Amino acid sequence: MKTIGDAALRRALAAYRRMPPGARLHNWVRALTCPFPRIETFVPREGDICDLGCGHGLFSIYLALRSPGRRVAGYDLDGEKISIARRAARGVPNVSFEEADILAQELVPCDAAALTDVLYLMDDAAQDRIIARCHALLREGGTLVVHTSDTRPRWKYRWALGQELLAVKLLGITRGRTLNFRPAGELEAVFDRVGFTTRMERLDRGYPYPHILFACVK
Repeated sequence: MKTIGDAALRRALAAYRRMPPGARLHNWVRALTCPFPRIETFVPREGDICDLGCGHGLFSIYLALRSPGRRVAGYDLDGEKISIARRAARGVPNVSFEEADILAQELVPCDAAALTDVLYLMDDAAQDRIIARCHALLREGGTLVVHTSDTRPRWKYRWALGQELLAVKLLGITRGRTLNFRPAGELEAVFDRVGFTTRMERLDRGYPYPHILFACVK
């Protein structure tokens, strides 16, 4: 079992101590299975940061705690999760949360945006639209950080798919109409077509999940 060695991530988790048991469990599982400390290093240390599809807000709060120069805004269409995020964020002045459909509503322009385990909950067309919207949302020179799962190696992909089937289809912890993991090369082609300069990093060493990250600059 992995331990959580990052002090800011432990502080972020501690903010959920009085939240419903389901939210606490979900965030602990996320912290143990998702390489948040590695992802955070790709996000600028200062400026306006949008965490799109933020869920309970764990990554948003973690980003804010890691650097006071960040002004983090978390958006999610699940009002119950946003309510929990707001309660957890009390005492963290540089983070805020808003219920919003990031495909349908206008958002404030930002210096960087994050999509962490969001794309696979959409079909191809919706994924393409949200990537294009992120490009339009970012200021010139801004960065889009996308964390998702690859379809290789196959054993890690099957493990990740099984966990998400449990979370989305059976337990209803995560809202999504589909599970649609696209190959890394296919996603990279979408980023390039939209107009990003993109590099991909594998973050799956030590994890049974095929974690990959795209750092995309406008």
